[in-house]
Amino acid sequence: MKVSGLNSARLAGVLYDYTSTDNTADKDSGSIENLLSSNMAANNSALTALASKSKSATGYQKTLKAADQTNALLKKLTDQKKSVFVKERNAKDEEERAEYQADARSELSSFVSSYNLLITNLSQTGGKTNKNFLSDLNQYMEDHEEELAAAGVTRQEDGTLALDAAVLADADMDTLSGIFGPDADFTKGLGEQVQAIAERTATTVDTLQIYSTAYSNSGSYSQYEYIKGLYESQA
Repeated sequence: MKVSGLNSARLAGVLYDYTSTDNTADKDSGSIENLLSSNMAANNSALTALASKSKSATGYQKTLKAADQTNALLKKLTDQKKSVFVKERNAKDEEERAEYQADARSELSSFVSSYNLLITNLSQTGGKTNKNFLSDLNQYMEDHEEELAAAGVTRQEDGTLALDAAVLADADMDTLSGIFGPDADFTKGLGEQVQAIAERTATTVDTLQIYSTAYSNSGSYSQYEYIKGLYESQA
């Protein structure tokens, strides 16, 4: 029996007919391994493409996670009511003000770490769209290089950011709020870019999940073992 070019649903049907037949000679003309191998070979190019897209899904999922985290930190810094900069200005006493100042520097440090993770994942995942995102982010950071330096933040060659803790500690809150606070142009513009990255990446993740499912349903090892078991149970 020879089978070629079948999708998984049709293959299952053919296998059922094949294993249900009383014609022993027909069964003996080809093993289950040959039957499946013939089908897999016929669909090899399609499965190879699906496998490639399926594997790339993890990279985009990591990028989406980093984009969402960076976006959340930016929104937290710029919230008109809940921002640590707003709380610092409205502090009741110096002790409370000092706590909010420490919180602000901690949140800025977290932002730099999250942003760097986003850059790293965009670079590692690759693709034309991600390269465009990287180029836009790099240019944006270059455009704001001088003001970021006042907070101890500098852009590195690979697009990530370096944070000088000593400079950050010495920077006054008005300076930091002017860069990262609710009314800062820098955080507003960056937030828009990161949001766009998150939305585009989320769409890509959804699409790749479809590819991944299609690949899993088109000839995975587990399906091979299942069909082989079906054959052997009825042989």
